[in-house]
Amino acid sequence: MSASAPGARGGAPLRVGFQRNTPPFSYAPAAPFEPIGYSVDLARLVLAGVFGGTGSVPPLDAVEVTSSTREGLLADGRIDIECGSTTITPSRQLRCAFSRPIFRTSHRIAVKPGAETAGGALRVVGIQGSTSQAALAARSDLGFAHSFVGVPSIGAALDAFVDDPRVDAMVADEVILRALLRGRGAAAGTGLLDVRLGEEFYGFMMRKDDPEFVRAVDDALTDVFASAAFPALLTSWFTDELPGLGFGLGMEAETALLIGTGTFDE
Repeated sequence: MSASAPGARGGAPLRVGFQRNTPPFSYAPAAPFEPIGYSVDLARLVLAGVFGGTGSVPPLDAVEVTSSTREGLLADGRIDIECGSTTITPSRQLRCAFSRPIFRTSHRIAVKPGAETAGGALRVVGIQGSTSQAALAARSDLGFAHSFVGVPSIGAALDAFVDDPRVDAMVADEVILRALLRGRGAAAGTGLLDVRLGEEFYGFMMRKDDPEFVRAVDDALTDVFASAAFPALLTSWFTDELPGLGFGLGMEAETALLIGTGTFDE
């Protein structure tokens, strides 16, 4: 453990960035901001490994971040690590350090009932500057025209999709999209297009100036993935009912495709 690693000196709080609206990875069903989810539980297990046991982990200060703010908060030192659903990309790796992958994802497009995918252009909402936007822009073979409506966060994208009659569709990471649409009660007949866009990996995001901390996180992740606790963690967040939401994702069949120790070394 590096002496300069976040939270290592004097028991200072470790500031961990989490999102509010990205179930089952990180979400807060009610105020105050007390996030729960797969990434939240995984972060607690990993940090216990980094700091030598649950009793040795500094106090954790959960800081709310969004897709638009997380990098800036990390760079400014207002968070020490971001644990959610951040995609590892070459451009982000120029600015930030990432752990080994914690999840594999693709992007999907949800379409409102009655929206036409032939003959007209769909207005597709998504996070501005996101990997979902890039994945959509990279596909020229979808068979329909579309225009992109960029918003700053996943919560804003969901609000626009559900409430704005001018928006026809929404693009987002598949698992998050499934959970959000169920939680907000999307209109009957809302469906996901068959096509999957891209294939990417999530990772925990850290600053690049403490490689020892990054290595310690990776080592701890390796231990967690190999532990008896990990299959139970997957079941609790991808199969069982999600706390505070009243539904589960029931991903028994899909879990092997989206998560698994075999994908983490790719």
